Amino acid sequence: MYLAASLGGGYEYEFYGHTRVWVYPEDSMKSLDAEGKIYVPQKVNGVPRKKVYLEESKGRPSGDIWIDIALQSKEHVGYPTQKPLALLDRILRASSNEGDVVLDPFCGCATTLVAADRLGREWVGIDLSPKAGELVRERIEADQGHLFRDLHVRTDPPQRTDLGPPLKTAEKREYKRILYGLQVGRCNGCNTHFERLEHFHMDHIVARARGGTDHKHNFQLLCGHCNSIKGTKTQAEFAAIISQKRKDFSWM
Repeated sequence: MYLAASLGGGYEYEFYGHTRVWVYPEDSMKSLDAEGKIYVPQKVNGVPRKKVYLEESKGRPSGDIWIDIALQSKEHVGYPTQKPLALLDRILRASSNEGDVVLDPFCGCATTLVAADRLGREWVGIDLSPKAGELVRERIEADQGHLFRDLHVRTDPPQRTDLGPPLKTAEKREYKRILYGLQVGRCNGCNTHFERLEHFHMDHIVARARGGTDHKHNFQLLCGHCNSIKGTKTQAEFAAIISQKRKDFSWM
């Protein structure tokens, strides 16, 4: 495939019956013609043009600011930070190959995952909101049709494999003393300082009822009151309650 580019402006001579000013010197024009790179229109008085082949034209590199892509109305799913599918398509084409794995740790309404799936990439999406999991399933199934079955949604916390065995009972007692020092004797909820270690409870940051383990990274010290408030709540839910209580009593 080629495009015909106009030749005008530099050297005056006669070429294919046309005397005019050409971009290239006469010798260069004859060399191009010998290589089959000159197009002569069949119409009467057609001006010769240089053939510009697609594979020879690298085009213009993409800039740092893309303003040529907009979110199409039919794509809207009501997500506040939704990105255009065409935008993620461009990014993935430029940064990955077919068969690569695309990870979106904040997948939201699954636009990146839909683009990756269309381009033949494997993909993994992570999001804090349970709604995100629903949107991933809905959008991928809608895009692939009723034959789509290869989607796995997990809600259990990821399990690390680099932490060694969980703490035993005696090790927990020793680690409680270490945590007391790390937290400078303060509750990790209300931030109240307690002089005695006995005022603290060893709390699982991710409750065992939610898949939490007895590894060091999953323990914190809470006072009795905060420990009863947290229960099996997530750390985010617990922090929101503590924050609200501080606001409620800030006037006192």
